[in-house]
Amino acid sequence: MRVVTAICLVAVCAAVPLAVLGAEAPAVVTLTEGGGGALLRGTSRYALAEGVRLQTGDIIELGDKGVVQIEFADGVILSLGPRTRFYAGGIVGRVQKGGVSDLYLMQGWSKITSGKAGVPSRYNTPIFGLGTTDATVVVQIADGEGAVFLESGEARVADGFTKAGRDTATRLRSGEFYFRKTDQKGVVLSRPAPAFVSAMPKSYMDNLPSRAAKYKDREVPPRPTGELAYADVELYLKAPPEIRRAVMQRFVAKAHDPAFRQALVANLRFHPEWDPILFPEKYKPKPPPEPPAAAPATGTAAKVPSLQ
Repeated sequence: MRVVTAICLVAVCAAVPLAVLGAEAPAVVTLTEGGGGALLRGTSRYALAEGVRLQTGDIIELGDKGVVQIEFADGVILSLGPRTRFYAGGIVGRVQKGGVSDLYLMQGWSKITSGKAGVPSRYNTPIFGLGTTDATVVVQIADGEGAVFLESGEARVADGFTKAGRDTATRLRSGEFYFRKTDQKGVVLSRPAPAFVSAMPKSYMDNLPSRAAKYKDREVPPRPTGELAYADVELYLKAPPEIRRAVMQRFVAKAHDPAFRQALVANLRFHPEWDPILFPEKYKPKPPPEPPAAAPATGTAAKVPSLQ
């Protein structure tokens, strides 16, 4: 059995404009199966389709049987599996930036194979950060716990929602398995847990063939299917600051929508940065204090002597 690749996500999240390396799109959806998936872009929902170019800030959500393959300009192949929630914080020129993109696997399954030799990749999840070089990895995030299986190559994993830096991360060797619950330290085992292998999508048992050539000159615009409600993006508005503050910018206009505003106010403790937008009057400059009133005259007037 050859198990491959996976996961995603790491980094700071600033809204970076879509960059194109020459005529080649930096990230293209090249496969959709099991009902495809939904693309959340701006304040709208779209039907995800093969040939769609990803943009910074895109969110992909898959159902119980959904599988989506994304291919990057540097040859990285990323597969998202059933019940996955994925946030593309920054789709950038990966080769020009040392292989770094701001990619986040919020939940579900992911599988990744490295592209050009020696180009590092970094990803993040709510449970750990992951860095890989020339690697194939499979990752699962669910119910406050996460796991990584490194089939081959080099990987470093760091506990928590953080970058997998060389000085703070645990090094994984080929064949090793890393597991962590949110409130515990991660552990490394010499082989993947049987429950992980049995739950893994069957398509992850094989290598991921590239389909990028099919869509190199064929761009498919996504089909809009409706506007987004608060519940559709609640996961991202309550995420760590580097995600939720970027996602927030696209929904500022929704603060005037009664239903969206009501949900924002009810959950304000999870995203306090909305307070100035929802209640701007609280943040208006206070008027300068009025000058003190003139003090009354003191003493008594001198009497004028009588001439009589």
